[in-house]
Amino acid sequence: MLITGWLWCIAGGVIAGLLAGMLGIGGGLVIVPLLIYLLPLLGVPAELVVQMAIATSLATIVMTTLSSARSHYRHGQISWFWVRRLIPGLMLGALLGAWLATQLKPEWLQRIFSIVLLILSVRMLIPQRTGEPLTDVSKRLLGVISAMVGSLSALVGIGGGSLTVPLLQRLRVPIRQAIAVSSVGSLSIGVSAVIAFVVLGQRMPSEGGLFGYVHGPAWLAISIASMLCAPLGAALTQRIPVKRLQQFFAGFLVVISIELFIG
Repeated sequence: MLITGWLWCIAGGVIAGLLAGMLGIGGGLVIVPLLIYLLPLLGVPAELVVQMAIATSLATIVMTTLSSARSHYRHGQISWFWVRRLIPGLMLGALLGAWLATQLKPEWLQRIFSIVLLILSVRMLIPQRTGEPLTDVSKRLLGVISAMVGSLSALVGIGGGSLTVPLLQRLRVPIRQAIAVSSVGSLSIGVSAVIAFVVLGQRMPSEGGLFGYVHGPAWLAISIASMLCAPLGAALTQRIPVKRLQQFFAGFLVVISIELFIG
């Protein structure tokens, strides 16, 4: 792996780790575009780039959100009430999404990802609801919604926090608690999807450094950097205005989504 490739992966891991801790997202919104541009330089065939970027992103999300979830647990922000209601659907949906990602053409996957980025960037700018959490929502409805979130997240290689946090905000869960619950949800999505990608990737020719659709060297570099930075991001949520960060990140997502769509 080229030195410049390692440096790009480490830089992406730093950003992903900070965002995972601060916003409850797994970092896939940064890692997938980075890997789409980087993997061809590492010798990955064009027809496998998008699927491998998605799978590798989810593998790094497992490590990032594990670190982030532990930090939020120490801060006492994780609501197990919401964890119990969301996790089963997220994990089942992630298995379905991983399978779909291996069936669709790469160019369609890239366009789907760019559209999701654009939608999420707009959603980040919409103010959250306030008031007491809506704890009387149907468990079955939450199961269906969480399965859809898990499926879409695995399909495009994001941890799901970009979808789970807005969902919890609409249920009037306080923002810091929503971010903490989302970190646990992103970990669950990542574990389920990575298992599926590794199993489904066994049909491909075996090459050094590959675990199914997961690119091992890129995963290692990004994971180390993101795990080191996720606790810092979690700590920063207690000190800085999250709204300002959301506005900046939303603008960044718009630029990336347009570039991927036309690229």
